[in-house]
Amino acid sequence: MSKGRARPGYGLMLIAFVATLGLANGAAHAEAESENCPTWLPDFRCERKARFDGMVQPMSMPYLFEDPFITTGANLVGIWHQFPENGGLQRSDVGVLALQLRLALTDKLAFIATKDGFMMIDHQTKVSDITGNPADRASVLKDDTGFMNMTIGFKYAMIEDEDNRFILSPAIRYEIPLGNDEVFQGRGDGIFIPSASFAWGPVDRLNLIGSLGGQIPVDSSKESTSLFYNLNVQYVVAEMLVPFIEVSGTSWTNSGDGRLKLNTSKSLGTDVTLNTAQAALRTGRFEGADVANLGSQGMRGKNLVTMAWGVRVPLDERLVLGLSYERAVQGSKNLFDQRVTAMATFEY
Repeated sequence: MSKGRARPGYGLMLIAFVATLGLANGAAHAEAESENCPTWLPDFRCERKARFDGMVQPMSMPYLFEDPFITTGANLVGIWHQFPENGGLQRSDVGVLALQLRLALTDKLAFIATKDGFMMIDHQTKVSDITGNPADRASVLKDDTGFMNMTIGFKYAMIEDEDNRFILSPAIRYEIPLGNDEVFQGRGDGIFIPSASFAWGPVDRLNLIGSLGGQIPVDSSKESTSLFYNLNVQYVVAEMLVPFIEVSGTSWTNSGDGRLKLNTSKSLGTDVTLNTAQAALRTGRFEGADVANLGSQGMRGKNLVTMAWGVRVPLDERLVLGLSYERAVQGSKNLFDQRVTAMATFEY
């Protein structure tokens, strides 16, 4: 399967523009710098609490669900994801290992790198599912590994009210198509991801974190357009025990052309497009949820809702572990049956 050259010029222009805004923001705060706490790169130069006490980072839809806090740190993410048996590409397992990075440029502005990583796909759908011949036991698609696209951007704490434990932060990100096509990455000219997120502690121990955003591809014929939303409800049972429930949803507002080429095995005889595979497997139209944008046809008006249950374990002020289980609960399951996510978050 051939791979076209990505053109990340849009992302470079975005980075240069917002970086200029960040420098201007730092200059504007220069007069307010105290002797002990400069505002530029504050986490390396002064003591501060970036999060409200007891609030921990959400876990579902990790590439899109960005919390509002301006932090510096690294987030190691491990995902096991399973496709539905009778939907999408059928009976496939996916493993992802990624490292998210965040850097507080000031106490209000952060650089964020929220998508990267290495993906491993184990396809289990057999040629016999298409031909009807029980002897055709080879997999339809090749088991593949590869790197994912990279998403970078900035978020800004527009409203921060520590007394009422409320913060609101808009963000803008750009997904650069640098990944491998073997794992459904690297297609199109990139995706802009505007979003806004909030955190609120309405009562003692109970915290809410939510977000609303969209994925807007530069080339809407190759990739689908969608809105996404997330809500995390967490309760601080103890200092080292924060269970949570999360609801995440995606609504597709525009479809691609469905011409993504799939890396099929030699037993099938030829590579096929996504449209051909959907017709042959009789799965209907489907998309790649929050991990991959397949550019499938017929997605406009379709929805996916998932629910996750999990726990975060703050070992100390800097290191927080987490584990969650997530299932599709409503709408078109697409490539989402169930998912287990593990996280290790280190923050200054």
